[in-house]
Amino acid sequence: MPAFREEANVASTVQDFLSTLVREGVPHAVVVVDDGSDDRTGAIIDRLAAAHPGRVIAVHHERNQGYGAAVRTGLETALRRTGFREILLTDADCQFRAEDLVRLRERKKEERADAVIGYRRRRADPWRRRLNAKVWTLLCKTLLRVPGRDVDCAYKLIDRSLLQDLRLSGEAAAISPELLCRISGDGARIVEHPVEHYPREHGEQTGARLSVVVKSLVSLAVVYGHMVRDARRLGWARRLAAPKDPGAALVALAAVAVAVAAYLYFADHGYLLAYKDANSHLLIARRVVDSPTAGLAQLGGVWLPLPHLLAAPLSLWEGLYLNGFAGAAVSMASYVVSVRFLFAHARSLSGHWAGGLTAAGLFALNPNVLYLQATAMTELLLFACAITALHYLHEWCTGGRIRDLSLASGAVLAATLTRYEGWILFAVTAAIVAFTALRRHRRYAHTEGSLVVFGFVAGAGVLGWLAWNLAIFGDAMNWKSGEYADSSLWVADGEANVGSLPTAMETYGFASLHNLGIATAALGVAGLVLYAVQQRLGSRRLVPYAMLVFIPFFVWALYTGERPLHVREVMGALYNVRFGLIMLIPAAVFAGYLVGRLVPLLPGRRIAAGALAGAAVAGATLAVGGAVTLDEAVEYRASGWEADNAAVSAWLREHHDGGTTLMMSFENESVTFESQVPTGSLIYEGSYRIWEEALADPHAAGVEWIYMRATPGSEDDVWEALWGTETLEDDYDLVYDEGDRLVYRAEDGAA
Repeated sequence: MPAFREEANVASTVQDFLSTLVREGVPHAVVVVDDGSDDRTGAIIDRLAAAHPGRVIAVHHERNQGYGAAVRTGLETALRRTGFREILLTDADCQFRAEDLVRLRERKKEERADAVIGYRRRRADPWRRRLNAKVWTLLCKTLLRVPGRDVDCAYKLIDRSLLQDLRLSGEAAAISPELLCRISGDGARIVEHPVEHYPREHGEQTGARLSVVVKSLVSLAVVYGHMVRDARRLGWARRLAAPKDPGAALVALAAVAVAVAAYLYFADHGYLLAYKDANSHLLIARRVVDSPTAGLAQLGGVWLPLPHLLAAPLSLWEGLYLNGFAGAAVSMASYVVSVRFLFAHARSLSGHWAGGLTAAGLFALNPNVLYLQATAMTELLLFACAITALHYLHEWCTGGRIRDLSLASGAVLAATLTRYEGWILFAVTAAIVAFTALRRHRRYAHTEGSLVVFGFVAGAGVLGWLAWNLAIFGDAMNWKSGEYADSSLWVADGEANVGSLPTAMETYGFASLHNLGIATAALGVAGLVLYAVQQRLGSRRLVPYAMLVFIPFFVWALYTGERPLHVREVMGALYNVRFGLIMLIPAAVFAGYLVGRLVPLLPGRRIAAGALAGAAVAGATLAVGGAVTLDEAVEYRASGWEADNAAVSAWLREHHDGGTTLMMSFENESVTFESQVPTGSLIYEGSYRIWEEALADPHAAGVEWIYMRATPGSEDDVWEALWGTETLEDDYDLVYDEGDRLVYRAEDGAA
């Protein structure tokens, strides 16, 4: 008990505890600290100590040092001069009663808690003190994240073990939140319990004095600084300032600079939204937060949801949505993660930082990667998930730490929710986990355990997406066979790859070569051969081969007509050529392995290592010869189809007044996005129930604008439903008719 000028209260407070603890048969001692009082407080506690030797311990400060110092002295005395297992911190002002200690001890035993902190059921203080206390508690919880709803309640029962090596520095009221912060930071179990609070009948409260308040605030700032110093708070800032892996941190920092520079370059040239699919991804993200039927159901059932969920918060800002940054930000962050973990993975694999630098550089400076990371596409997010998963899976195969396996499973989960290639990654990594566990333990039970740890998380995305499609569309396979998922929608009749395995192999080979460049591909193949020769095929050696599975996967997809991919050498045009970019990951890793293994053979290793890595990256990057992924997007935008879309989009931007608009989104994504018609007023095929009503009778549904595509053989659903109907002829005027794009507006201007 700290006591300052408590001559009227201290005796009755101490006697209350002494009699209650005797009645309960609890061995005890009461430590009272007189904090330099200028009244009779010191004499009274000396008299109590003489009357109850061993049960009352009186301690004196020669001068007043403040509440914090009194608490520290009391704790130090209790620990030094008594051997009791539990210590109660309270005040000597008669505002608390000993009977609550009995209840706290019972609660502590029931909960098997390390500490029970009281909170005042009804605070018996003036309203100003109650208001100050609420503000103080909010401030302490915000800064220090301390437990409890009543931070400065002077009734805390704490295990001796938590206080044994505690070093407190807080002054005035800051001592209490500092104490809670330090004992809660070590995994201690802390529970709350209500206590009674009684009005102060004698003496003066000093906690509301301006000098005490200022002292408490200053001390709280100092305590916060100490918590940061001791890594109990703002650990991320400490790790940022002094990272555990400085090399990886520098690589990530360089990647941030490159990502920003590339974004600004492509933005300046107007290429950020060259891909039609980039418009589609932004539209989905925006509709989650702003549409006539906003909500998670707007995620649909064909494209996987994670990229759109990540972009949705930024899509709330219309400017970030319209300029594409809402989606590009996800790609840019994924780019940085990819570069950082490629460095770490290749360095670990090759045994030298030059190998990591080579892998990271080949990926980071590849023109196709630089373009895709600057736009709202989903490839970079998949790459980041895959590279992270492979790195941690390799670490688990090498060291067997369950943390690495858990991190790998989380990365695979994210991949399965990003692109369907992630599902293949899940199957391959699960097979590696099973093989590794079986080789390591030689027992089925341990293998099963590792698979459960990995598969429970990593496979949740696949099962969740099947369940989502079943719940939303009534068909778990809607993602593959639904109205907007069938491969016939994008694989044309007479596709050269379909049914011809040599053509499919040739097509994917050219696509990969165009994305990687001949030099990167050559380095990757050389590194693969060296790795296969040097590393005996074992469980921990399998991980680098994992990404090679995408070669047969894409070849089979082309052969069976599941996906189209065109290259000029085979079809005379470009389409989905970015599918080959995923091969850059294994190529970069094996090239890094090659460089890392060559370094020990060179004289002046540090300089030679940097020179070798730099030469490999520079030469390979220059040999790529431009961004074929950008070429494809630019060629598509130059087509007559997109010229018609651009014309009607420009007209709508000028004339549309924000009224409710009926417009099919499928195959009209460019117009939907670039017209800048507010998504909150757009009725499209994903507008639950509203869509069918609007197609049946747009005027009755309140539709003011109607857009339809009348291209022969490619008419959209709005044209199919409304063309030639009385509703369209009687209630709407044709206001735009160019290139098979038609726009109608209600005759009365507002339906």
